[in-house]
Amino acid sequence: MERMNPLQIRLLSLAAFAVFCATAAWWTLEVAASRAAPVQAAAAQAPISVAEAGTLFGGKLEHNVAQDIHLFGILALKQGAAAIVSFGGDPAKAIALGGPIGPDGTLAEVRARSIVVDRHGVHSEVFLPANAAGPTIYVR
Repeated sequence: MERMNPLQIRLLSLAAFAVFCATAAWWTLEVAASRAAPVQAAAAQAPISVAEAGTLFGGKLEHNVAQDIHLFGILALKQGAAAIVSFGGDPAKAIALGGPIGPDGTLAEVRARSIVVDRHGVHSEVFLPANAAGPTIYVR
């Protein structure tokens, strides 16, 4: 068997090092690309409801009282607050803080752009709709 001279050993070592660097760079790019893809896919998915996730652990999916409530306005008073709401298809009416909303809900909290409805200890937040683009009040 013939022995390799020092120049051949150095060239072979340099070639092996270049192959190692190219492989390491390729794997680094593959790992970085695979980490970015799930983040973009997760952002495109709809958020998961906590109530729906609770059914995995034996919970029951209940009707959300906030689905039937439409918030039209919020009133700030000196002794409290009230909200102008409609439940189901009923006409809108003003309900004071602590007042009943629907058959089994109460107005628990009034915030700047939303209300919190308490239904047997479960709180649901109902938001005001976005403001219209044009003026909504006309004066003559």
